[in-house]
Amino acid sequence: MMQRAFAFGRINAALVAMLLLAGCIGTTRPPVSSIVPAAPVAGLQVYAVGDVADCGRRRPEDSVAARTSRLVPDGALVLGLGDMAYPLGDAQTLASCYEPTWGRHRAATLATPGNHDYVHGNANDFLGYFGAGASHDGGFVAFTRALTDDWQLIALDSNVDGSALQAQYEWLERLLAGNAQVPARTQDCLLVMWHAPLYSSGMHRGSGEKMRRFWQLIDRYGADLVLSGHEHFYERFDPLDAAGRSPRDGQAPRQFVVGTGGARLYGFWKPPYRSEARVLEHGVLQLSLERSSYSWRFIDVDGRVQDAGAVRCRATAN
Repeated sequence: MMQRAFAFGRINAALVAMLLLAGCIGTTRPPVSSIVPAAPVAGLQVYAVGDVADCGRRRPEDSVAARTSRLVPDGALVLGLGDMAYPLGDAQTLASCYEPTWGRHRAATLATPGNHDYVHGNANDFLGYFGAGASHDGGFVAFTRALTDDWQLIALDSNVDGSALQAQYEWLERLLAGNAQVPARTQDCLLVMWHAPLYSSGMHRGSGEKMRRFWQLIDRYGADLVLSGHEHFYERFDPLDAAGRSPRDGQAPRQFVVGTGGARLYGFWKPPYRSEARVLEHGVLQLSLERSSYSWRFIDVDGRVQDAGAVRCRATAN
């Protein structure tokens, strides 16, 4: 009887292991698309990453965040994709963990808040540290910047709900409509960032669902890139519309998920979206924003390029 129970226990353990493997895709990575990999050329060099400073188990100088921060040259523009410090991005944790690692880039960082950056229902400590966002009367954190003569950045807040979310949508709608009515506007390329991705193959899949109508809006105005974090891995998609379809002409935003700044990584979960690259390594996304085009490279902590490519902006693709 004991032998039978022992055998049954072993079968149960094996079954559990099989179920876990079926649900979680560890380091599986599909091949990159047919886009020709390209090294950055003469454009503005931008480094994007989220889910960054976690010093809970080690000293800041020994953390993964210290290693990823060294991938970014001093003075380079950094786009922070949220969850900048763990377990909460309060003033103390930002000072004790983020500052000794990524703090060297703070003056050149534009950041959007993640859920861990909201402490007691507000992002005051986040705003006090980075100083890059604009807190509107509607209770959300968003801003826009002209990065170059050709590139505009819009940062949105994926953490708000209800009236604040509606106020942010109306703010974005006015901003994009106003841009479209300015005859002298020269920016052909649009980069948008927020924390919780609309599309992902991770355990938080669906957490960015509230941003679907924002995706539809920025798609209508020709957005080229959407950058997000939240999922602790790197994932790149082909251009997708708000229904998750890949237009035949490629005229839709391309999303990158870059939650690889230093927080603990986790695997990809079935069923994954049809993403073009998935990498389970810490690292940063390097973008080269050219005149009417861009190229990208995902660089891991060992300096290896794990994914790369280059395309023209939508406004000049045809």
